[in-house]
Amino acid sequence: MECLFVFFLIAGISLTALAFFVGSSQSRTSRWNAALAHVAQRFRGVYAAGGWFNEPSVRMIYGPAQTRLTCYRLSGNRNRMVAQLVIEQVEVRCRCEIASQPASVPLVMPQRGLAPVELDWGNQYARWQVLAADLDEARHHLTDAVRLALDRLWLHPLPTDTTVSLIPGWIIIRKVWDQPRGADLEQFVELGCMLNDQIQLAGAAGIEFIAGEEAQLVEDASCGVCCESLAGEIVLCLRCHAPHHRDCWEYGGGCATYGCGGRMSYQPGRASIAPAPHFHADRSPEAGRAASSHAGPSKPR
Repeated sequence: MECLFVFFLIAGISLTALAFFVGSSQSRTSRWNAALAHVAQRFRGVYAAGGWFNEPSVRMIYGPAQTRLTCYRLSGNRNRMVAQLVIEQVEVRCRCEIASQPASVPLVMPQRGLAPVELDWGNQYARWQVLAADLDEARHHLTDAVRLALDRLWLHPLPTDTTVSLIPGWIIIRKVWDQPRGADLEQFVELGCMLNDQIQLAGAAGIEFIAGEEAQLVEDASCGVCCESLAGEIVLCLRCHAPHHRDCWEYGGGCATYGCGGRMSYQPGRASIAPAPHFHADRSPEAGRAASSHAGPSKPR
């Protein structure tokens, strides 16, 4: 009789614990589902709800690039999550890992063939450790504007472990995330796309961003409207990132790149922290699905 009583007592405790775990897990998944659904609506993305065996995700189009936002649980800690943003890019062809220091949790496995990169970012930015396969190319792309974009990602919404992986074809941003709020994740996407813009502009547009009020021309680059050398006040198309003189942009009413049709621009390269430009996807979810089938680099997991 006593054995039967003990059996039912243990069974009752186990069922109670299981019900609590299931309820807690469902509540957490529900909050992340709601947050990513908000992001999908904001950027006209394709949303996939999470469940028992998969996490929620949003696929978006940023200019011509594919973008994917998802989340996953930290290994060994079911109560902490990581927000992950993957952005397609074409300019950076080397492998580079950027991680905030000191790291409380490992977000990226150690990679072979990478060496430390020394950057003239000052002691106040010693929080970033940079490893790269091609040191010169890494220094070329990691400008002051990139450092500012990295700091904004690290600070938003709270300073937590943050890593950025540059691999041929993709930028992967990972950040420890505790409270899933749609507005916070929306800005995380905007800041991630801003970082992608700054990295690509450093290599593609021939513009280096320094501590000043204007972007400085370092190589031969020309305006898409007047075809003259870029100098003075410059704006970039939010959709395809092509540089223009501000006067030329306003005169033409938008981007001069054939087939782009962008009507929104932003001014890059200021060495002070300013609000990020709004991220706008001009395509519908149906167009996003069609675009995802185009040939491109192998997708990271």
